[in-house]
Amino acid sequence: MIGAGTVGASCAWHLQRRGANVTLIDSELPGQSTSFGNAGCISKTSVFPFSHPGVIRKVPRWLLDPGGPVRIRWSQLPRVAPWLYRFWRAGSRGRVAEIIAAQLTLMEHVVSDFDEILAATGSEHLRATRGAILLYETEAGFAADAWKYRERERHGLSWRRLERDELAALEPRVRLGSGVALFEPLWQHVTDPGGMTARFADAAVERGANWIRDRVKGIATDPAGVTVDTVSGRRLRADRLILATGVWSNRLLRPLGFKVPLMPKRGYHTMFAQPAIELNHPVMSASRHVLLTPMAGGLRISGTAEFATLDTPPDYARARALVDVARQFVPDLGGSGVTEWMGQRPMMPDSLPVLGPLPGREHVVCAFGHGHYGLTQGPTTGKLIARMVFGEDPGIDLAPFSITRF
Repeated sequence: MIGAGTVGASCAWHLQRRGANVTLIDSELPGQSTSFGNAGCISKTSVFPFSHPGVIRKVPRWLLDPGGPVRIRWSQLPRVAPWLYRFWRAGSRGRVAEIIAAQLTLMEHVVSDFDEILAATGSEHLRATRGAILLYETEAGFAADAWKYRERERHGLSWRRLERDELAALEPRVRLGSGVALFEPLWQHVTDPGGMTARFADAAVERGANWIRDRVKGIATDPAGVTVDTVSGRRLRADRLILATGVWSNRLLRPLGFKVPLMPKRGYHTMFAQPAIELNHPVMSASRHVLLTPMAGGLRISGTAEFATLDTPPDYARARALVDVARQFVPDLGGSGVTEWMGQRPMMPDSLPVLGPLPGREHVVCAFGHGHYGLTQGPTTGKLIARMVFGEDPGIDLAPFSITRF
């Protein structure tokens, strides 16, 4: 299998545990690419697509705001425009309802699936189960998202509004102003996402999986299986190939006759290794899409969505802008040991991953495109893929996640 992020490492662990002979390939060490720098949240209640009625009207305002949640490199707009059109089409009321229903099935067991893999890999100490706090700058901003909370109540996904004294007791450093604070009890967070992912991969290797650090340059299929060629000259043979390849998936799909509308959606973070303050919970600005997460290595401020091609140099001004936004609701934010990072999320226009075999090339199985939820859905995806490989019912309807939907 190709890809050693949280999704790929989880797939490797589940397959090796079931007795498969696994070879895990990546050009980076496990957990050291996109999975390294994410916000670390296990967000079971995040079942809503990023495109929904009315959101496209907000994009021009976001783009004009230097600290806004979205940025497009204007020179690349012709490349991004077709994806944005699909994104807009995915936001119709009927389509949103279908996407929510599909995400609910994928999210249903994410916590218990984390329970299983964390316990088995001795990684339980890397997870905190304190819930999370979401902030809206105004009542009007919360009212615009009220439909999401009605949907959560309808599906038994709990949340509650915090009174000001409750917020002060939970997070005394947070300043709400005239806004709205919510508590999300079902959220959990990981204090070292990269380290956790590495532990999943290491556990698979300890049970007999092979690890190869190399870059794949070609894939070929035939009726009996798959051949993989690497840059270093290796040629590998397998009965099945799992593509947990994130934003790089189209590079491997195109020679097989497939292409998906996958867009790199870049996220940035700034990390304070010695923060000036302590937070007890992840705190997210739901208005600005900026998230502060307490981690083992310090305090991480993450967020933003930048659309650019894979090889475009990072713009770390975006990481610094996150800190400026965060100080609007955590004014004492600061500290030393500052590092900045950029990673590339694999975003599909309908916010759903691609799961399942390639039509006509069933020896190749897709497990990519999770967008913001690769960490949340990684262990569950690993279990589903293992069931498929062993010819079992995956436990959910995979039709909404099929590559044929495009």
